[in-house]
Amino acid sequence: MRGIFIFLLIIISCSDVDNKNIKVQAPIPTSINSLFNEKPEIIKLNLSSSSQIESWVQMISFTEKFSDLFEKEINHKSKIKLLSTELDKIKKETIPRKYKTSPIIGRIRVVNTYLQKIDSYLLNQQNLEGYKIDLENLVESYNGLIFQINLVSKQIEN
Repeated sequence: MRGIFIFLLIIISCSDVDNKNIKVQAPIPTSINSLFNEKPEIIKLNLSSSSQIESWVQMISFTEKFSDLFEKEINHKSKIKLLSTELDKIKKETIPRKYKTSPIIGRIRVVNTYLQKIDSYLLNQQNLEGYKIDLENLVESYNGLIFQINLVSKQIEN
């Protein structure tokens, strides 16, 4: 009888240890907006200020897809991959002459770097915080790019 009692104590104590080591992990969000405290502000490309911007179809396509990333509830990981591919289509040769400035070309490279970095994540709970920071940096660099393009468009208009 004493042996059964000791055996039961061992089993109970072992089962308590196993339950304490189990951690419940929250699922990784599929909506990009759920990774932000509040929806980020995305600067829009000003298509009305210059007719030259209308000929830059690659940039217009990229900005529309970037806006979709925040406007629609979609899987952001696959959308980031698509955005990276879209941005790769923008080469120096496809940029209209007036927009082929160092600030714009440099900002395109920065946006591309963040897109590739974010795309390379194997997203899990351990790197979720770094992922969020890189997403914030992506939005900031994208807004900087669009600000520069809108600035040049305004200068062309005047």
